[in-house]
Amino acid sequence: MLLNKVEKLLMNNPVRGAVQRHYEARRLRHMGGIMAGGRALEIGCGRGVGVEIILDRFGADTVDAFDLDADMVRRAQARLARFGDRVSLWTGDATAIPADDDTYDAVFDFGIIHHIPDWRAALREVHRVLRPGGLLYADEIYEKFLRHPLVRALLAHPGDDRFDHARFARALEGVGLHVVASYDEGHFGFFVARKV
Repeated sequence: MLLNKVEKLLMNNPVRGAVQRHYEARRLRHMGGIMAGGRALEIGCGRGVGVEIILDRFGADTVDAFDLDADMVRRAQARLARFGDRVSLWTGDATAIPADDDTYDAVFDFGIIHHIPDWRAALREVHRVLRPGGLLYADEIYEKFLRHPLVRALLAHPGDDRFDHARFARALEGVGLHVVASYDEGHFGFFVARKV
């Protein structure tokens, strides 16, 4: 689901980048460690801040990334040009990732899966493209936050079949991603899960 104008403004500002870099990435790195090389995928790359984090803070050799919004992919291409062939970007959908089975050492979800109407299909795709033993690093927003009247008035999200911490963890396990660490902050939370 594409972001509406308000959320796109929120995602394309320095505050969002700082939160992603100094809080979300730090928490996920503490929970799951670094990659120390290898190939990573980011789903919903936005303007490319996550790709920078994956390269700089998690130590990936290369990162493939995509977003449903072609404008966001253009922004990411401009931002990430300095990385050359270490980064590959495209417009795409997390429920149909154009990659072979067992391709990635890690997949990163910086708050994207809650935007996807069929989020379970996205989890199945993440499992499919991860190598055995590969990690999913995810931070996600929960139904409790999405149902708040102000959030509903300003932001556009799918309304049906959303999740809380326990439901997301069960869905990860259900597709074959074993949760090795999680942290529940009430309205949002963090997960590191390994492909078994």
